[in-house]
Amino acid sequence: MIFLQLSAQLNSLSQLLSKLTNEQYSNKIEHLANSSIGSHTRHIVELVKCLVDGYQKNEIDYINRSRNLSLETDKIQAQNALMQLDSSIRLADKQLRVIVEESVGNEKQEVFTTFYREIIYNTEHTIHHLALIRVALIEMKLDLVDANFGIANSTIKYKQGIQNE
Repeated sequence: MIFLQLSAQLNSLSQLLSKLTNEQYSNKIEHLANSSIGSHTRHIVELVKCLVDGYQKNEIDYINRSRNLSLETDKIQAQNALMQLDSSIRLADKQLRVIVEESVGNEKQEVFTTFYREIIYNTEHTIHHLALIRVALIEMKLDLVDANFGIANSTIKYKQGIQNE
């Protein structure tokens, strides 16, 4: 089903958070422009939440989404948000509007999409940030995730296919 990959990514992040101390979670990583695992987690949570919240309004505005900076330092709050999102993403597909900024000036314009397409976008976006979190773990010399953490499902299948040849 369309939600399985996003759900798996949210759960793998939540499992990682349970292994981290608050200090590790909020540690600024030089090679990630001084962002932290917490800041990447917050960003993931906020974009998925923006999609779920926008579902009822038929409109998603990722740019002007609400931001909750406490998610960057409170890993328990972040884990709770991840669990809540995982239980709320299984909705029927429908057409939605995404608000985008015009490249010139402050004018906004709409792009039409579907909920399922945005689930796919959020899945890929989450994987991207998990890959960055993996860089943070490497820099902190923490071996806390499996080899597939932050890797797209299609890449995992491709690599398995090569190994089986």
